[in-house]
Amino acid sequence: MDSSLARNRFLLVYLAFIVLTLSGCNISSSNPLPTYVPTLGIPPTPARIQLRSEVPATFTAEPAALEDSEVIQTEELEPTPTLRPTASFSPTPLNIAVNIYNTVEAPFHRNWPDQIPCESSGYVFKSQYSSEVGGSSRGFHAYLPPCYGTDNRGFPVIYLIHGSIQDSTHWLKLGLAQYAKAGIEEGRFPPFIAIMPDSGYLGNISSGGDKSIEGIIVNSLLPFIDQNFCTWSEAGGRTIGGISRGGYWALETAFRNPEHFSAAAGHSSHLRLETDPEKYNPLATYALADLTNLRIWMDRGEKDFLRVGQDQLHTNLTTAGIAHEYWVNPGGHSDAYWAEHLGEYLDWHTAEWPKARELYPLCD
Repeated sequence: MDSSLARNRFLLVYLAFIVLTLSGCNISSSNPLPTYVPTLGIPPTPARIQLRSEVPATFTAEPAALEDSEVIQTEELEPTPTLRPTASFSPTPLNIAVNIYNTVEAPFHRNWPDQIPCESSGYVFKSQYSSEVGGSSRGFHAYLPPCYGTDNRGFPVIYLIHGSIQDSTHWLKLGLAQYAKAGIEEGRFPPFIAIMPDSGYLGNISSGGDKSIEGIIVNSLLPFIDQNFCTWSEAGGRTIGGISRGGYWALETAFRNPEHFSAAAGHSSHLRLETDPEKYNPLATYALADLTNLRIWMDRGEKDFLRVGQDQLHTNLTTAGIAHEYWVNPGGHSDAYWAEHLGEYLDWHTAEWPKARELYPLCD
């Protein structure tokens, strides 16, 4: 009886082994099952990068790597100090409800309104302009402020460039029109025009020069806007900013053509020498131009996957003694992040313009 019981137990153990093996379980102690499932994610980043003490004499094909010893591990999210006083803005956020997933519906105008009533909230529309590069007609969206065209004043213009997988509605999806309305009504922003061009395929396959977004902006878009709208048609009345790939184009265009703008901002900018050569890349061209009269802003989320290039440009500008602002905030590389900070962006772009439109120059 005992031998029969032992035999039955052996058969049960053997059958259990067969079942476990066929089910894919590995019971070998030399190759145990993993105790966790790895996930894809963005590693944490320090909020501040230690500044280099020397200015690189030459540029290489790759950006200088940041050694582990150069990283300050800190939980603080304070911005690095600027190198010169700049016009301040209110830290109080605007309480704007924006659905970043909404589509933007704006009328198309080949001939746009000459006047926008002062009692209105401003006007958004889309149109086209002529260009010798990238197609004979290129699209853009525009925001015109209240009182535009009512007193022959030339309004300042903010040129805003979208990200790589977006189009000229990108800034409007983030709440540009709502923020402008609320800020102008409460006297926080002076009235301004916003021009949001569509970069199209050239935004991703070119890096700079006349046959790129830079050339289109400088040679076609700026003259077209100044000729067809009541603008403050001098550098003092123009700023440029962009998001991600648009941040590259804003900084690239302004660094190579600083005489056209009073300020340039890159938000979560795509800055990599691996994709854009130093001839055009802001990581190198900062050293080739006189940026004395150009206000410069950069910001990113602490978990931005493109943070290395932004940190490097901050280091380069600081080492070269070029004044700029660099803000690191909670968040990542997303529409939610940019929408949250849109009010700050407009604060900064408009900071040096008079609040009263009566002080603007007359329209040409």
